[in-house]
Amino acid sequence: MSKVKPEMKRIYATIALGLGWLLFIALWLFYLVAQYSILQNIAIFIISIVIVAAIAVALWVPWAMKQAV
Repeated sequence: MSKVKPEMKRIYATIALGLGWLLFIALWLFYLVAQYSILQNIAIFIISIVIVAAIAVALWVPWAMKQAV
């Protein structure tokens, strides 16, 4: 069975997505965390993870669907 490597743009996009998320969290913690309650901050953290995960899934599912199992 031949293993097809993903396009580099998907890999770079995933890395950029992860670094962008870390930057968002760092900026959020530095500037905006004090303006919200602990529950609101937890909710924003969880929502940000869900958004990043959804983008990553949307990025990789088309490639994965083309792979033979």
